[in-house]
Amino acid sequence: MIKLPKEISQIIGRLTAEKYDAWCAGQCVTGGELGEKPQDWDIYTDCPQEKLRQMFPEAEPMGSRTSRLDYTEFVEYDDLNIEDRYEGIVADIVTLKGSMEQQLTEVYHFTCEAIAEHPNKSPIDPCEGLKDIRKSLLRPTCDIREVFRRDPIQILRGLRYVGLYGFDLTKDLSEAMTDCADELLQADKEQILYEFSLAINGNHAGKYLKMIRGLNLLPAIVGPEGMVHDRRGISDYEILSENIDKIKHITLRRMALFYICFDRSYRKAVEWLPHEEMDLEYLLDAKKLLPKLHFVGSDTQLKKFIYRCGSWDKYNFYDKLSKAQVIVYDYSNQRIIGRDAILKQVLAERQPIFAEDLRIDADDIIEAGITDDPERADELWHMLPDVVHESPSNNEREKLLKFAKRFHRSKFSATFRDVKWLR
Repeated sequence: MIKLPKEISQIIGRLTAEKYDAWCAGQCVTGGELGEKPQDWDIYTDCPQEKLRQMFPEAEPMGSRTSRLDYTEFVEYDDLNIEDRYEGIVADIVTLKGSMEQQLTEVYHFTCEAIAEHPNKSPIDPCEGLKDIRKSLLRPTCDIREVFRRDPIQILRGLRYVGLYGFDLTKDLSEAMTDCADELLQADKEQILYEFSLAINGNHAGKYLKMIRGLNLLPAIVGPEGMVHDRRGISDYEILSENIDKIKHITLRRMALFYICFDRSYRKAVEWLPHEEMDLEYLLDAKKLLPKLHFVGSDTQLKKFIYRCGSWDKYNFYDKLSKAQVIVYDYSNQRIIGRDAILKQVLAERQPIFAEDLRIDADDIIEAGITDDPERADELWHMLPDVVHESPSNNEREKLLKFAKRFHRSKFSATFRDVKWLR
């Protein structure tokens, strides 16, 4: 019997007090049997929805047969090695249509999900899913080819159990996935991204990466035009598959390492799925910024790099990504050690990096009579960090205003402001 969170126990307790039955089923049972603490719970009951909504007025209706109780809250972490996420419990209470056994065989396509557990009764396990969980085996409950043709996203939903729990596939299931791989190209891309995000951040992401490649499912993840591999890209993918489980569970970081393996078609691979705007920016910039970060060897170069990133958050992402690369590909970490020492000194000396670190702002440029256009003043202000990266002593009001005036008058000076001329 799986251990129930207090919220789920309370829901079931209220239903049973009203003489209704209540069963937990689906992935929450699978995860619970494997010792995890699931967040999403499916509760099946013979209680009508009208009565449910009287008992739980805070529940959100989700169609005619389901009510959702959401006890989650979004938690942000300062630690870059812990992902911001929703924490808590979500419970979908579904009114049964027929028996619990019928529900299991009609709704769930894999035996490890087709299990219902009750706090005071023996499990309902019509397909012997508990045995398969103990064997870490993913086995279909039905004609799975027909399921995949009707709803190809179920291919990735099944493979979720590989990435999260390290399951193996039965021979007929793997053959069905390969045969229906092309169907997945027509599936909803948001759902593909959702399933891929879950699996690549699981404890067995390496096994998952090997499997999606072996089953010819990569085109659904990166697009047919994103499948341009050279020999090095193939080698990088194989090494990533072996070692990705050694790095932290940060989804975007792992995704970036995945996409970098598609070097020759990087942009097309990244843009195939509908990433959120900020995630897309971070992923696309990784291709050009990571090599530059690798060769940073001085405080000036580091300050310029951080400034080009545009924020500390973005710099920290690429810094951590480069450190993940060292772990995955067994690179030397000497450059990283040197870079960390340089950054420590820059921060200790409070050397200016961003425009906000300067002794003047855009209003000072206007007050000095250099320009009366606020947009132009802001543009000039954001040029000035380049002159203090090389020489922090330039971070004085009069010197900065002098540079602002020069850049305003001379397009040549503005364009080449960060070039150090040799005499």
